[in-house]
Amino acid sequence: MDSFHTAVIGAGSGGITVAVGLAGLGKKVALIERSHVGGDCTNVGCVPSKTLIHLANHAKDLTPTEILAKVRERRDHLRDEETEWLAKTKNISLIRADAKFLDKDTLELSRSSSKEKLTAKHIVIATGSSPKPLSLPGLAESITLTNESLFDLEALPKHLVIIGAGIIGIEMAFAFRKLGAEVSLIGRASRVLSALEPQASAVIQKRLEALGVKLYLSSQPERFENSTLILKEEKARLEQVEKVLVAVGRSPNLSLDLEKAGLAYSEQGISTNTFGKTNVPNIYAIGDVNLNSAFTHSANAQGRRLVQKIAFPFLPVGKEPIYPSATFSDPEVAQVGPTLEALKKRYKSDLIKTFQYDLKATDRGYTSFLEDGFVLIHAMALTGRVLSATIVAPSAGEMIPLLTHAVNGGASLYKLANLVFPYPTLSEAIKKAASNYVFETLPNLVKDARTYALQRWQNPRH
Repeated sequence: MDSFHTAVIGAGSGGITVAVGLAGLGKKVALIERSHVGGDCTNVGCVPSKTLIHLANHAKDLTPTEILAKVRERRDHLRDEETEWLAKTKNISLIRADAKFLDKDTLELSRSSSKEKLTAKHIVIATGSSPKPLSLPGLAESITLTNESLFDLEALPKHLVIIGAGIIGIEMAFAFRKLGAEVSLIGRASRVLSALEPQASAVIQKRLEALGVKLYLSSQPERFENSTLILKEEKARLEQVEKVLVAVGRSPNLSLDLEKAGLAYSEQGISTNTFGKTNVPNIYAIGDVNLNSAFTHSANAQGRRLVQKIAFPFLPVGKEPIYPSATFSDPEVAQVGPTLEALKKRYKSDLIKTFQYDLKATDRGYTSFLEDGFVLIHAMALTGRVLSATIVAPSAGEMIPLLTHAVNGGASLYKLANLVFPYPTLSEAIKKAASNYVFETLPNLVKDARTYALQRWQNPRH
């Protein structure tokens, strides 16, 4: 039975980060993966989806069939590169197997024809998540897609129905409509991207409708029969449906016999402290199985923090940051921190200052003929502490890091108002929103100071 310093279950973003980080520090690491190296991101998530989005926007000389083939080609090339690189990395044993716990220190590895055991001083669970299934009468498996099968399509569906108006559903609605498919989007909420600010939803909804995507919001599918999907509300009928993409959420992959290791968990994931430690001292959880992570970048960040904690336990790690999100729609939407609705449950309304600056009011927005998009910032009265922010812009994902830094304690709106941005850029909208905060705050310092002091006295945690 082999023994390792650390065993990592799952070779996705978080798992690879931990394995490579510890191996680089001279630790003997077992990296266990039952499927493809790279996890969801490389194989069925970020890499193929963003390749598809890019090609749908820019590859006007390629047919839809050629674009779908190019997506698979790029995905497979990167997967092969990552696999070869890991196999050659010193101190990492890449093991292709299914892993389950026998106890807190021991894993059973199952391959098609054999089983074996290994022990490790530290065990990291980084097994990711899987798409939630949808039980719909009459819907055949042959026409059902999830993100795990979508990118293996060899031909463009004539009519693609997407069930779910979250990030995956929205991104694919834009991409497949631009490729020429008829796209119908069904969402249970009254607006798309309902977890984000309503202003962002409104812009994306408007653009989807302009593109020709048919929206069925506040709706649920009832049954499927004879190429027709029937909705519960008003008995709407979506006809001549060729494929149905189910994007109704994800569930953490927890089929690891966690009970045998004494781990505490729920259907939503595994509870951990600020650096990923579970209730069992030598076992950690990062990425989608961790209640604080839902993105590739957060899995990577948790992995980096965990490497430091395992290798240098005497060094402080600090509290876990607030992670931003990005939806690669047209335009993009990026957000960090709670929505205004959530903030109002935490603070008095008059303590929250909100400033929105439209991109078309910037010179770069004017020269780019932008009609939609904005920077929206919620900040604390008096102090200027940035509580949360949303950006809707052509490159919102590239603009959000500055505000993410501010939300995590890096800069107040007073500081952002004094930054100098290259001219002309859309990021100037951040400076404009911050400047408007300063101009409004200075004449009302006494009033804001009283409100802030009262809030601090009543709720010292905030």
